[in-house]
Amino acid sequence: MENSKLETENTENETQQMTDLPPIESVEELSCIIQALVFASTEIVNLKKLKEVLGDFLDQAQVSSAIRHANEQLAKIKSPFEIAEMAGGYRFRTKNIYYSYIRKLFPDNNPRRLSFAALETLAIIAYKQPITKAGIEDIRGVSCDGPLGSLLDKKFIALGQRADTVGNPYTYITTQEFLKYFGINRIPDDLPRLTEFSDILNSEFLIPQYPLQKQIPEPAPAQETTEQLEIPLEEG
Repeated sequence: MENSKLETENTENETQQMTDLPPIESVEELSCIIQALVFASTEIVNLKKLKEVLGDFLDQAQVSSAIRHANEQLAKIKSPFEIAEMAGGYRFRTKNIYYSYIRKLFPDNNPRRLSFAALETLAIIAYKQPITKAGIEDIRGVSCDGPLGSLLDKKFIALGQRADTVGNPYTYITTQEFLKYFGINRIPDDLPRLTEFSDILNSEFLIPQYPLQKQIPEPAPAQETTEQLEIPLEEG
């Protein structure tokens, strides 16, 4: 009985210590705390999670200011890391200029591959979601069974609500995994405008955090291509 009582008291003391956090005095202090939480977490840390730890006083403006301060301080010391906003939250990542070195550290960690047809299909879904299979095929001009299956397997897309059309087919939408993989925070805000694509391609800056891979010729009309386009996973 005494041991049980002692364990209960210890648990209550630990809980009290966790809830009685000292007040945060400055943006710099909040910045350091958020850095520690983001670094320690194995998942993306969002505003809801930060409020659970620090308190309901926290708002998006305070967090954004703290993250900005953190990245400014990291840049001053020429740190290879930065805090990136993606998928509705925050995570540490290595800067893209160090990718080639980090890739050599993991030679056996093969990046996931997407065919050009799958990339094309994914882009259509990202911009037009929710969209049905028929809608995708109407834009592409070819069948998209293969690309859709590949994207579903990789969990970049998921089934959305049924469309209010004949047969009530399912629609397709992008997922949190898509946002994390491509370093996107919000859709459509963080997607480039369609009119900007030519400038992006000319500047060789297709995906911000990854080097642009060797271009692959577009497939002939009405035919699927089996050629693979390699997109490396982000490191960090």
